Amino acid sequence: MFLSAFYEPKKLAAYRLLPFGKVVKYIFVFVLLTAVLSFISFSLSSGAILEETGIPAEELKGIGPLLYPAAFVLQFLISTFYFYIKASIAALAGMGMIRLRSRRGEYRHLWRTSAVALTVPTLLLLADDLLGGAIPFAAPLSWAVALVYIWLAAGYYPKNAPVKRPAAHKPPVRS
Repeated sequence: MFLSAFYEPKKLAAYRLLPFGKVVKYIFVFVLLTAVLSFISFSLSSGAILEETGIPAEELKGIGPLLYPAAFVLQFLISTFYFYIKASIAALAGMGMIRLRSRRGEYRHLWRTSAVALTVPTLLLLADDLLGGAIPFAAPLSWAVALVYIWLAAGYYPKNAPVKRPAAHKPPVRS
């Protein structure tokens, strides 16, 4: 799922048919990996951050063993919550996209597609975080990339059935 999220919009559209549990498992593993990378970055820079607080080093030694696990759990929970909210908003936007493209789909289908389509935008935001904010307009760019992926995937959703028009009324035949 990870590799196909980069360059296969047809598979993104096909992920709409996956069981919900499989998509949720992908989200948790993906968010866990991004949280680990972000936490490593935090750990490497935390010394400088803690020095700026002005808290004496003796007090920091007492909370040190609790600080890192608590920070990781908090970061994982917030990242997961943020990912779910972003997937939900992207799925709402996707509903409008499939309407514009005259395609069929339900919100649950678009949510699954959106959750996998957010792989590249999330990596973009992670890169911005690891580079210290070096990517200009990273958040809007992330949303734009997500919407492009969803737009491309929506093109592979099934087309709406043609509207059947009622036949013109014919008078009964007299014999």
